[in-house]
Amino acid sequence: MKKLACCLIVFFAAGSFAGAASIQDKIQEGIRYHDLALLDPSNIKKAKEILEPLQNVSALAKGYYGSVITQEAGEYAKNKNGIKALALLSDGTKLIDEAVNMDPDIPDLHFLRMINSYQVSEGSPVNRYKIMKTDIDWLLKRQSNYSSKNQGIIQLYSGLYYLKARRLSEALAAFDACIAISPGSAEAAEAKKHKARYAE
Repeated sequence: MKKLACCLIVFFAAGSFAGAASIQDKIQEGIRYHDLALLDPSNIKKAKEILEPLQNVSALAKGYYGSVITQEAGEYAKNKNGIKALALLSDGTKLIDEAVNMDPDIPDLHFLRMINSYQVSEGSPVNRYKIMKTDIDWLLKRQSNYSSKNQGIIQLYSGLYYLKARRLSEALAAFDACIAISPGSAEAAEAKKHKARYAE
């Protein structure tokens, strides 16, 4: 699932303030380290260093900074420091929510929060499924605007949500939609695995 998160396409518009190009370049660099950190936690520190100073000028930077903090929480959890891990999860998810509220029209923030909410809910005591569903609904309403790959991501996470909600028929339908929309993708492969497990 972490590899799927790395495949997210970043949508973000050019800003109109002075130095926008260089700030956008920095944000993109921070997002790159965020994605690298999903596979190699040694990149968490660098991602935080880049994104933290930008969080007050960019909703996208704030969202990804919050996501990096939740990744850091996972590392503390691995080291059996549950108190620190939960504190970081609270901080990180709060920042992601603030980012969506700061600029709710950025699709990438809804993709980010949808995926992050699922990962946090699966890997910790924190339940973010309700938040995940709000982003699924938001993205589904605009699904036709996105690439087939991103449509596949929406359908995959829709299916994962419905599994957790014990709505099996809707989950299987979402997995079928993922496979049909984005054949050959990592998302479709993941959907096939879940379909095979639950379709019997």
